Amino acid sequence: MIESPAVAWATIGLLLCMFELFVPGVYLIWFGFAAFAVSGYVHFYAPEITEQLIAFAITSSIFVTCGLYVYHKIFKSAKPDSKYDNLNNPAQQYVGNTVTLTEDVVDNRTKVKVGDTFWIAETEKVLKKGDKAKITGVKDGLILLIK
Repeated sequence: MIESPAVAWATIGLLLCMFELFVPGVYLIWFGFAAFAVSGYVHFYAPEITEQLIAFAITSSIFVTCGLYVYHKIFKSAKPDSKYDNLNNPAQQYVGNTVTLTEDVVDNRTKVKVGDTFWIAETEKVLKKGDKAKITGVKDGLILLIK
């Protein structure tokens, strides 16, 4: 058994830090650090269990607040490059490109070939197969808007 309360708090801190490896998210590490701080407090001052629990609550609050501040700073500054803006929206990547119609426009719709893929396109103009058009936007993520 553990004879010293300081060792008990250090063990709790170590276990909390180890559990951080298995639990999603990053929050148990701060409680582990708080337990280590209480271990040092208990080692030097030998307070009663009530005081130890109060010290743990206070240090936990401090460490969690510091952790939230650190994460806020990290994630706020970690913005992806603008080249990744359309990573999950491939149709948006083609805006501004010139394409060739593979069919005549019927009811304001046609097909265009972009690379090796055929896309449905909408236009207000009357265009014929083989005409060139510029992609001006995307509708519903799947339909290219052309002029």
